[in-house]
Amino acid sequence: MTDGSRTDGSRADPPDLDSAIEMVEREQARLADFQRRIGEVGTVVESRNKMLTVTLGGNGELRDIRFNTTAYRAMAPAELSATILETLQKARSQNLRTVQELMDEAGVSDDLDARELTSGDANFSAVLGKAAAPPAEVLRQGGSTPGRSDRPDNDDGWER
Repeated sequence: MTDGSRTDGSRADPPDLDSAIEMVEREQARLADFQRRIGEVGTVVESRNKMLTVTLGGNGELRDIRFNTTAYRAMAPAELSATILETLQKARSQNLRTVQELMDEAGVSDDLDARELTSGDANFSAVLGKAAAPPAEVLRQGGSTPGRSDRPDNDDGWER
């Protein structure tokens, strides 16, 4: 049909591109704020014996290992290694909890877990699909855009 009528006789409104673009821009701003906040996060953990302090950045990268005492000099290599690993694991666990809290606050954690994110097991396709769903729904349902004529469902809204 070329007159803008649907098969049921009604007329279809063109997609409301302005609303869809606004939704995408809001989502981008929300994700940019989340990314900024992750960059500001730091996790500092001290070993049980207070000999060692480990600092991680928001994405889990090791920023610093500081020896607070010289006690490590008297430790057997295996004991020193175990202390370092234990402290790193504690810092990483604490860091993941903090990142998950930030993800929850930002609303990006429904389909994504911080542990999956840092392990590389995260399904980013699902996350991106979820982020694009509201604007895509606006376009699928169509909406009224002032100054535009009605179009059939299979029309993309472009004047030819």
